[in-house]
Amino acid sequence: MEKLTTGTLMRFAKNSICGEQPILQVLNIKLMDSKPVNGSSMTASQYKKTQRYRLILSDGKHFLPSCVLTVQLNELVVNGQLQEYSIIRLDRYLRSDLKGQTAKMILQILQVTVLDIATHKIGNPVSLLTVNLNENETLTTSITQNVLQPKVTGSVFKQPIVPITNDLPTLPPPLSTTMTTDVDSIKSNRLFKIEALNPFQNRWTIRVRVSSKTPMRTYANGEGRLFSCDIIDETSEIRANGFGDDCDRFEPLLIVGNIYYITQAQIKYANKQFNTLNNDFEMTFNNETIIEPCLDNIQPNIPMQRLHFISIDQIQNIETNSFIDVIGIIISIKDMIHGKSKQNKDYTKRDILILDRTGQITATLWYRIAENFQTSTVRSVIMLKGASVNDFNGGRTLSVLASTQVHIDPDLPIAHELRKWYLEEGMNIDMTDLTLQSNKHENISWKTFGQVAEYESSMASIGNSEIFRIKAVCTFVRHDPVYKACSRFDCKKKLQDNNDGTYYCLKCDLNYEDFKLLYMTSILLSDSTGYQWVSFFEKESEILFGCPPEQFPYGKSKDDEEKAYQKLTSICGQEKMFLIRVKLNHYNNHDRLQFTCVGIESIDARLMCHLYLEDIGKMSCTLSD
Repeated sequence: MEKLTTGTLMRFAKNSICGEQPILQVLNIKLMDSKPVNGSSMTASQYKKTQRYRLILSDGKHFLPSCVLTVQLNELVVNGQLQEYSIIRLDRYLRSDLKGQTAKMILQILQVTVLDIATHKIGNPVSLLTVNLNENETLTTSITQNVLQPKVTGSVFKQPIVPITNDLPTLPPPLSTTMTTDVDSIKSNRLFKIEALNPFQNRWTIRVRVSSKTPMRTYANGEGRLFSCDIIDETSEIRANGFGDDCDRFEPLLIVGNIYYITQAQIKYANKQFNTLNNDFEMTFNNETIIEPCLDNIQPNIPMQRLHFISIDQIQNIETNSFIDVIGIIISIKDMIHGKSKQNKDYTKRDILILDRTGQITATLWYRIAENFQTSTVRSVIMLKGASVNDFNGGRTLSVLASTQVHIDPDLPIAHELRKWYLEEGMNIDMTDLTLQSNKHENISWKTFGQVAEYESSMASIGNSEIFRIKAVCTFVRHDPVYKACSRFDCKKKLQDNNDGTYYCLKCDLNYEDFKLLYMTSILLSDSTGYQWVSFFEKESEILFGCPPEQFPYGKSKDDEEKAYQKLTSICGQEKMFLIRVKLNHYNNHDRLQFTCVGIESIDARLMCHLYLEDIGKMSCTLSD
């Protein structure tokens, strides 16, 4: 068993720990009973994902009860890897003091490695908060240099971290006469990285670059004003919002591409309806916020954009409603379409087809983005940051929302390489369109349910997901395949009936008077070798039942129940070729397989004969061996 690094917590309290990766023991783990900050529009599910665990850590001599696990490491507790009496190594961590008092000292754990699990408490440690420190040594509020360590193999964080220094440059007087600043206030705060920010800190300074900014706009019938910008550093990115008078103070000052020091803004939970960045928090400017341009002689190594491009052929493995970054060539632009949604609301959209070296996919532009998009951009490079992945007939499409950043011909090496490839050879190559559900599926294997049962014993080999086709019969359909869903075009959450004529959406955290009907059911499919429950959603259910969900008998009357029963039994006995996606999910500390139908085809006799002959040929080879 690993030996604990005795005395490390005392050195930590005195800010004399430098570059250590101490080995400690977990004495207790408790879920923090914290609530979102006031004004947070976070839903219950989003709040659950951002809950934090408090740990009591011991070095064998002292223990510290105020240790907080970053939300990215919650999975270690949920899956049981990190538990009471675990022996751990702190790879990256951060000290926070509230008003410089040791009694309010907090250790934030950013990266940890679980080494072993003991059966008992090691030593007889006493609380570090009750120990008298050397009176001649003054506690400071600065972060020890190099406390944030570089990347460790097998760590949760993949981006290299630049060591933080507490030597801040002397800033010149503010450039904007409309903003009152206090340079001493900035210098007295600690220099943080974006990935370490959370609502529990009250004194911090970050050095960031503005990567994008939205124009100032109005809301609430023109009475309110707001703007937002995305800011980045070497470790992460975060959305910053300004409202009311703060728009006049900060919107002219913040210039895209420039670097700034920012302090005393409010950190709160991000509203994922409008914020597509990979950060659980967002920032709001207020009357105490101070922003100073960074005029250092040596500029910090902060990228202009934080991009994680996904190739088009990998989009089919991405879960729907996820947000991704994509770059490609625009090969076609369709006419703008004006229409009304099922809720009788006007919408404007335009579809474009984009291509990269691996495939092509349709991206749908909405509202102002669709109206302002220039048709002359055909064969230009387009970069989409924060595009939403949607499902269409078993294929994939991209949706460009108001929060999506759209750049035409960006000045990036990958964009120049893509354009060169397209002009030299790409325009003459036929690419797979992920938008369309192929009718042949030559590269998708054919299986029986007997073979599917083998997945249970080899779950780890599945990866993210796997698609196969199977000839099967619908044996049984569960009742109520139609449900009342949220009326927002980008939300499909099942509504809760308030019994007063309104419905509540847990995802949007709003009440609605109307709803939309969607399909979602589970059907038992079987063949001669076995059976399997399979989930069916909108498109596939509509193909199977032969009508849209609005026409499905949905009601409580006896006549509706009889029609619904006839509709459900009418598909039983039907034999089809089904495309099934099997995916490994982790639920309640158990791995389980989820089977979802992503396509339905009629039986092609010629194709089936070809498949049978292939199987017979394989069997003949096996017998001859």
